[in-house]
Amino acid sequence: MQANIEIPDVEPLQSKIISNIELKFRTFKSRLTSRYVFGDLKDENPCLKYKHIDEKTWRLFKESRQNEAWMVSEVT
Repeated sequence: MQANIEIPDVEPLQSKIISNIELKFRTFKSRLTSRYVFGDLKDENPCLKYKHIDEKTWRLFKESRQNEAWMVSEVT
């Protein structure tokens, strides 16, 4: 997913906006993982709901979350 966003050239504001974007993106990925990879929607395809996710991106994301190394890093 790509977007062009003009952020005012004010350092505290830039940091706050970028931190907020990072937090929202991490939350979104966590929600996808908990619902569509391991949760009650694991047999459904989020690409139908989230048009900005293509099939290849979803497949790679799902594989990365089912990778044992990722699962171990989340536990520790």
